[in-house]
Amino acid sequence: MTIKFDDYLNEELKDPQFQQEWLRQTILEYVEDGDYKEFFRALEQVIKARSTVSEFAVQIGMNRVQLVDILHGRTKTPSLVTIGKILSGLGYSLDIKIA
Repeated sequence: MTIKFDDYLNEELKDPQFQQEWLRQTILEYVEDGDYKEFFRALEQVIKARSTVSEFAVQIGMNRVQLVDILHGRTKTPSLVTIGKILSGLGYSLDIKIA
């Protein structure tokens, strides 16, 4: 029996520790290559593992269409404030360390 990667990932994303590591890895890739689309795709996957995008948008006080546009890469370089708002809504924060 073969398991599709998306199905496997969706199952793994139910684990909060896996969610955290998944987001950490994708944000590190974003910092390295400047392509935020994979990071925002990962955010969407984590949001959907917890609830719906609509419910999450209400929770963080953001317009659902605006959030979907960000998550799907239709918004060019979202602001750090917006990124922080989304991460905070998921229970995370950004941390800066000396490299």
